[in-house]
Amino acid sequence: MKKNAKLTLVLVFALIMTLVSACGDRGGNEGNSPSPTSAATNTAEQPSQDEVYPENGLSKTEQVSLKIGIDENGYGRAWLDYAIDNFTKKYPNVKFEINASPAIYDMIKTKIAANSDTDMFDLFPGKIDSNSVKLIDAGKYEPIDELWERDVPDVPGLKLKDALLDGVYDNNPRYKGKSYNVPVGGYTTGWFFDKKLFEENGWNMNPQTWDEFLQLMETIKAKGVTPIVYAGVYPEYFHTFGFGPKQFEIAEINGTLDKLLTDFRSMTLPKYSSAENIAAWEKMAEIGKKGYVANGVAAINHTQSQMMVLQGKAALVPTGDWVGNEMKDATPEGFEWGFMTIPVGNDPNQTKWIMSDYTSGGYVVWSGKPDLNKKWAKEFLLSLATLDQQTYMVENAGIFPVRKDFADDAARMEKVQNAPKAVMEYLSQNKVRSESMRIDVVIDHPAVNNATKVIQEAANDLITGKKEIAPVMAKADEVLKEAIDSVSK
Repeated sequence: MKKNAKLTLVLVFALIMTLVSACGDRGGNEGNSPSPTSAATNTAEQPSQDEVYPENGLSKTEQVSLKIGIDENGYGRAWLDYAIDNFTKKYPNVKFEINASPAIYDMIKTKIAANSDTDMFDLFPGKIDSNSVKLIDAGKYEPIDELWERDVPDVPGLKLKDALLDGVYDNNPRYKGKSYNVPVGGYTTGWFFDKKLFEENGWNMNPQTWDEFLQLMETIKAKGVTPIVYAGVYPEYFHTFGFGPKQFEIAEINGTLDKLLTDFRSMTLPKYSSAENIAAWEKMAEIGKKGYVANGVAAINHTQSQMMVLQGKAALVPTGDWVGNEMKDATPEGFEWGFMTIPVGNDPNQTKWIMSDYTSGGYVVWSGKPDLNKKWAKEFLLSLATLDQQTYMVENAGIFPVRKDFADDAARMEKVQNAPKAVMEYLSQNKVRSESMRIDVVIDHPAVNNATKVIQEAANDLITGKKEIAPVMAKADEVLKEAIDSVSK
């Protein structure tokens, strides 16, 4: 789940001045009795209880239309269509103008560049990163902190912040102390496979050490099956989804975890060329050098790589638990996803780190919209936390629920899709630590993205052993240093 723009704010006072003039000195009014004009105004401003929704005090009759941008990604859009349908049934005076696209972020960038609050979405997927902070500083993202203290719509008395899984509220990304989105669900990434294929061949579905994993790779290769395929077009599927947290696993083994976590969260150099990160990349390169990666991987995208596993042409693919929903139309009947992570040490009792996040995936509200639009936009965000909506997302999109009481009902748990269920099974059987790859500082400088680009452009050659790791990591840190130095000036 990328966007630049430096915007100016436009403040419109004409309406305010008109109201001030209308409410000014009337000359002939004396005593305490209100004038007919002011009485009418007060009546209009304070609708009766029958005219407002009791849970939020918003008018039942005032018509509102919200523009919403939807990212059609691996989770699909049915879950959001369902939420909108339920919301408009409950609040018939609210309508949505929906724009769904897999290129929604490009559309958002275009709208931001156009600098038109009228044309901009009221709601769209967003997060706090080095690009969005420029919009936040320009006052373009609406804070949503009051929602944490609101009751979830389906359980009166239960505040949103208390209804979510432990840690979701505390770890919600904030900028200058304020929240700008509410998490919709969670995700986990790692290595997915055909469970039945593994069972038929007696392959190890849960290697406990690095050596066990390498033996698994050798066994699969000897069978004539490609051990690993990944989206070389988007190599982050391998080095981030598959290996991102492994630098912390290595640090824990080496006794350097506290320092690495502190440095990583604070963007302290060395970042890419830290000993632990280089060691993680060396593990990746070992896989490539031993011939365990599919040929021609640089030209393969994410759906093609996942299709190779569905077809039995490859054994393992690094991706996220959305894979089942993303590939549902191409999945053979009876196919069952399995899940593992790759241990990078040789102690079977070591903690296995996986990339997992329950604090992202939310939608942001554009602050340039009328106050009424923003209030209804926030109401819609709150509605996404109901158990009914969470259940629909779990069953139809493969999204991990963020409500802590979701697992209280066995019937709800039965609706969890196959891929996330495989993750849950793995978590129950192994000593695991989840890592969101969270960074606690946001630096607004193009060198941040440029440093990432250095890694991305070299990633496939690094994984297959065609390039040396240390020089590339040193170059990335050299580029990143420009961004870090800009903060201290």
